[in-house]
Amino acid sequence: MFIESIILNNYRAYKGYNKISFTQNGKNVYVVAGNNGFGKTTFLSSLVWCLYGKLMVDVDEKFRREINDSQGYKNYSKQNLNKLSASALDSMSLNSDLRKHVAKNGYTPAEEYIRENAQCYVEINIIDTLIPAIPARSITIKRTYDYFLDTEDLEILIDGQVNELAREVGYDIFINDFILSKDIAKFFFFDAEKIVNLAEIKSLEEKRRLSIAYSEVLGIRKYEDIRKALENLRLKLRKNSGASISVAKLDKLSVEIDGIETQIEIYKTERSEADERIAELKLENDSLQERLIREGNAMSVDELDKQRSLLQSLQTANAALKAKLRDMLDIAPFAISGSLLYLLRQQLVMEEEAKSRTANSDAIISTLKSTRQELVSNVKNIKLGDSAIEMLISIINDSFAHHMPEAGTEYNSAGKILLDYTNSETNEFQALYDNIKYSYSIAFKQLVKDLKNNNAFLLKTQKRIQLAEQDDRDAEVALLRKQKNLILSEITKLENRVRTLSEKIGVLNKDLAIKKKHLSELSKTIRVDDVDKEKDLIAERLIRELTELLYTLRLKRKKSLENKIKSELRILMHKADFIQDVRIDLADDLIDINLLDGSGATINKEKISKGEQQLYATAILKALVDESNIDFPVFIDSPLQKFDSIHSKNIITKFYPSVSKQVVIFPLLGKELSAMEYEALLPNVNQSYVINNNDGASSLLEVEPSKLFETLM
Repeated sequence: MFIESIILNNYRAYKGYNKISFTQNGKNVYVVAGNNGFGKTTFLSSLVWCLYGKLMVDVDEKFRREINDSQGYKNYSKQNLNKLSASALDSMSLNSDLRKHVAKNGYTPAEEYIRENAQCYVEINIIDTLIPAIPARSITIKRTYDYFLDTEDLEILIDGQVNELAREVGYDIFINDFILSKDIAKFFFFDAEKIVNLAEIKSLEEKRRLSIAYSEVLGIRKYEDIRKALENLRLKLRKNSGASISVAKLDKLSVEIDGIETQIEIYKTERSEADERIAELKLENDSLQERLIREGNAMSVDELDKQRSLLQSLQTANAALKAKLRDMLDIAPFAISGSLLYLLRQQLVMEEEAKSRTANSDAIISTLKSTRQELVSNVKNIKLGDSAIEMLISIINDSFAHHMPEAGTEYNSAGKILLDYTNSETNEFQALYDNIKYSYSIAFKQLVKDLKNNNAFLLKTQKRIQLAEQDDRDAEVALLRKQKNLILSEITKLENRVRTLSEKIGVLNKDLAIKKKHLSELSKTIRVDDVDKEKDLIAERLIRELTELLYTLRLKRKKSLENKIKSELRILMHKADFIQDVRIDLADDLIDINLLDGSGATINKEKISKGEQQLYATAILKALVDESNIDFPVFIDSPLQKFDSIHSKNIITKFYPSVSKQVVIFPLLGKELSAMEYEALLPNVNQSYVINNNDGASSLLEVEPSKLFETLM
């Protein structure tokens, strides 16, 4: 399958008729380059819209979010029309009678000027495709949206003619079944920067949706559908021929199952309607907010409450800062009298030193006295005459008296004692002195700054609240606010209802699974009539064979896919020892892909770098495309984003040349694709196009591949 041409007419950034043609000459890469905002991503989105329309929400979560952000598919479709064309149409002031006339009779030559600005369309022409039972050299798919009539039309031509079989099947079904299933389109139209979400899937619902895509790509789903059809056939045969009691039970279970399925559909419809109503209410809410802004009041009720809460926090902070300032002001006099404080400390230091010396002197005197007494006592014990003993004692006393100072002499000689602080008082003063000397000035300045900023913010917030409260006294503003509050209240109720419905659907799905299992077991106990016995036996045999085939096929495809992903990772990654193995776990309808390190432990995909996540997702895409044997072009937006030079080279030389017969990339030159990287890609480049933009209107220009950089950069 090969896309020969794509036409974008008045589609978003592309004003007027823009056609891009692709030729085949053995090279498989086509480059469409442009600056940011010129329409690269828009080009990719246009293809998905052309093929799937409102079903594009099932292609990728990205499109679902875009449609939700647009408040529904209708608004999304309206935004598809080029803004310049929409402005030109709005300026024509066309009335409703003319719209009715065009809707009934179509555009006549007289209204051609309207159609030129009112319609946007995307057309894809495909060749080299094989469709069972339909000989086709080319298929043209064209989806048109008419802004004036607010209608959408899908047209499919086979070899330039309307095909009755395709029209009878339904064009959307025809595209899904014979061109490319929406469940696997994400593997062929992807943003290389955002495919990392394949590595971040957590919820069961996300895994289930991805597993459906895997089953579709790997060709498993069609066998599952055949088996399900055969199971329904056997159930029908038993209903027609079973015993009355058993059939009654069967009928009862079938009715209950039908009832549950009907109830699920009712809940889903109600949930969908609630979602649409929420979208409408949000638009009304936005409109009311715009009117409030025009009235000079841009503050919503929630914002007003937040401002009041902020005001309270600021007032609390202001009180705390003032209390801290008062504490610091108590110390201010000491800081102001800096020289006197220094002299005070000098006096205190002197007194402390004097006390220390005096204490040492008293200790020495006490020791000398003890020594003298001991000498005198010992002299008395000497066997000498009394006169000699008295003489020795006198000599000892005179010597000690001559050399021993009086107690307290050092204390008094150090200077005049004025303070006489205790140790505790001295420590307190030292702490105060150190605070003033080293940190008080900085802390005081910062506190004053914080208080000033807080006061300014406080006054500003008070002013905002006052203005909002003054506006609330205005009758018109008050009415608008009241309407806005009612809408917000209804939105909240509807959102709660949507959550409740989702919970009920979940419970019913669980009950449905149980009853279907009971139905299957009961149907096995009922025998069919001889007329249908052979049919039942054949159906039973086919179901058994299909079950075995599916089991074998799953294991075979599982092993093959594991090997392909591992092989692609080793080709693309430069850290050869990082991922040693790949394991795919199959559980019911879930498929989970795990990466293993050298020890066999599972690697947490969320913790590897974004570049490695992107590489991992790219390897999965390549492996799935190879395994599926689906022949469809691959379109890649933001190529090489987050890759280092080695990984980029691997992608350029090993991924792009082999992933598909036709690979169209949309790079931002210089950032997502450097000149050196483009040189490596150039041998595989067939054609290159540049997106130009003049006054908000984008257009496509083909350039020589070798001159792409000099044309755009």
